[in-house]
Amino acid sequence: MRMTTYEVQQFTQQAKEQFNVGYFSPFEGVLLRMALLDLPTTTNFMIEEAGIEHLISDVLLKKIDCAVIIDNPLFNAKIDQTDLESVTLVTDHMTLGLSPDLITDQTDSPADYLAKFPVIYYSSEESTYLEEVFKSSIGQLADTFNARRVNSYEQMQLLVGMGKAISFYPTELIKYLATPYDHITYLSLDGVTTAHSEFKLIYHHDNHQPLIKQIQRYFDTHQF
Repeated sequence: MRMTTYEVQQFTQQAKEQFNVGYFSPFEGVLLRMALLDLPTTTNFMIEEAGIEHLISDVLLKKIDCAVIIDNPLFNAKIDQTDLESVTLVTDHMTLGLSPDLITDQTDSPADYLAKFPVIYYSSEESTYLEEVFKSSIGQLADTFNARRVNSYEQMQLLVGMGKAISFYPTELIKYLATPYDHITYLSLDGVTTAHSEFKLIYHHDNHQPLIKQIQRYFDTHQF
């Protein structure tokens, strides 16, 4: 109730621009933060974190102006076949994260780790979307692992750092979130050329909010 009251107060404040946006996970949040900090300080924001299906629905229903989500071309979520427009902001190769305690003197390949340990992923809502994106992106390696969802990013990092599970991470974006205290080593998926994800900005095709274009221009001029 307090959060709703705060959001109503923010909504009713006078501002030159009202901009409602969403993001899926801390990785999309990193990108969104960078872009929003570059917008005019007079902009009045409403920001939500939600599952990808939830975000797509909210954009289609025009509850929010845009959202940043993860996708993989091989997954073919058919986003552009609805009333949505999508723009790829960043393409990032995926890496395998695991506890350094699991690394032995033996030469284990990513496939070996995937066969031995559960793969976990974070989604704030019940969804297999991210699991399907991972499986689409790593080809035959998808046959070697079982995946399950956890309820928070912190829980995911804790389980991976303790050696109870492993997970996939975007190679460049994890650098903005990783700390030495995570106790996680990131291994390259060498040879898996399709192991990448696209972080996309989605918006309704008839939404002409000018700040959407400003976000696109920000990523046109910044490299990650």
